[in-house]
Amino acid sequence: MSQVQSVSTLPPAGLFSRLGALVSDSFVVFGLLALSTLFLFVPVLSMLGKKAMTPSEVGWAWSLLYFAVMLSVWFGFYGYFWTRSGQTIGMRAWRIRVESQQAGSVKWSQALKRWLSAAVPWLPCFLLLILAEREHSKLLERAGQGLSLLGFAAWLVMYADPAKRTWHDRTSNTRVIKLPKL
Repeated sequence: MSQVQSVSTLPPAGLFSRLGALVSDSFVVFGLLALSTLFLFVPVLSMLGKKAMTPSEVGWAWSLLYFAVMLSVWFGFYGYFWTRSGQTIGMRAWRIRVESQQAGSVKWSQALKRWLSAAVPWLPCFLLLILAEREHSKLLERAGQGLSLLGFAAWLVMYADPAKRTWHDRTSNTRVIKLPKL
């Protein structure tokens, strides 16, 4: 048997490998977000004499700009690696790769669909948890925790799909494959 397998014969990546890559990548993403904050927004806070990038401290315009920059950095990390090699740093470590359903490279439009459809199920959860903290509400906190099931469901749908695709695989017309050991 040949050492090189055809892309179409490689098996789909399992949930454990996908989550391992996600956790590995989160360290890099959090570092990039911290550096972006440090170099782009800490000087602004110093200039304004403020302590936090919240609407009550700096106003909605600065807060929304901060939020937009953080989302751009987050998407930029994934989009860059997915469209270049199909592998983020974490995906490389876990020997998995994302590719178009037609076994080609991921396009930027697919990367955006993939990233958005992976993030959107978590938004109601995070919004309720933020509101729960602000309002000191245990009920909202429990509701936010319950809504986290939407985020997990987007991943667990792979067990109902014959090709083992998650929600974000399906919406972006991509798949994640497990690469062989070399």
